[in-house]
Amino acid sequence: MTELGIVDIREIIRAIKSFYDYDFGNFALTSFKQRLERLMIRNNLSNADSLIKKLRDEPDFFDIFLYEISVPSTEMFRDPSLWRWLREDLLPSSIEKSIGKYKIWLPNCVSGGELFSLMILLSELGLTDKVSVAASAFSNRSIEIIREGHYDLKKIEVSTENYIRANGSAAFTDYYKLDRYYAFRDTSLIRNIEFNKLNIHLDNAPANIKLILFRNNLIYFNPTLQDRILTVLNNSLSASGILIIGIKEKISGFASGKDFDIVNEAESVYKKRIIG
Repeated sequence: MTELGIVDIREIIRAIKSFYDYDFGNFALTSFKQRLERLMIRNNLSNADSLIKKLRDEPDFFDIFLYEISVPSTEMFRDPSLWRWLREDLLPSSIEKSIGKYKIWLPNCVSGGELFSLMILLSELGLTDKVSVAASAFSNRSIEIIREGHYDLKKIEVSTENYIRANGSAAFTDYYKLDRYYAFRDTSLIRNIEFNKLNIHLDNAPANIKLILFRNNLIYFNPTLQDRILTVLNNSLSASGILIIGIKEKISGFASGKDFDIVNEAESVYKKRIIG
């Protein structure tokens, strides 16, 4: 079994910073360690030195590294009460009142669960032509998987239950097809999505966004990086723009937390505070 010590992890972080100018030093140590060890097992790497050597000698492997150390969304329509609130309260009124297209950004798409959930919801509301959706990922591999529509068969049952509880208006089977051992989502849902690759600090983030979905990501950062990312997200939002994070994530206690007002505490929904 591959097991990394703190010194090993620091050496890996230092090497990546040197090779690719990506700094993982502010990622939460325990979860980052687990993901590194899982990646090493999958790639038959026995120790930190072998991983560092592969990262140094095989630049293409770094994209695989970025994909495999990312945390995929576990299911579609996770936390159905949030999706009901988006369907019934936020999106219809906000989009109808928007001047120009209503801009939505998903900063860290790994497997596409949140993105497809959003696009199904918008399609059922008849609002897809009134929105502009941008989806960012840390790796090209993530973008490739999402575009191809791959979906884990093991997630279909729970996703179906979530969809029903989220008041979906069709049959969930309308949105995917089975092919023996695999499931493929309806990629026509994402044909107009603007995909782009961003680094782990979200540099060059888009601007004037009305809604950001960044759920269950902050928990994988330490407080320093959490505060930095919250500042980036705030700067990306338009006046009174909406930020949604995970239901177990909070922004109180951070310096950047003063830039937001709570909209829906149960669902961790915040609004950019208007200054002045």
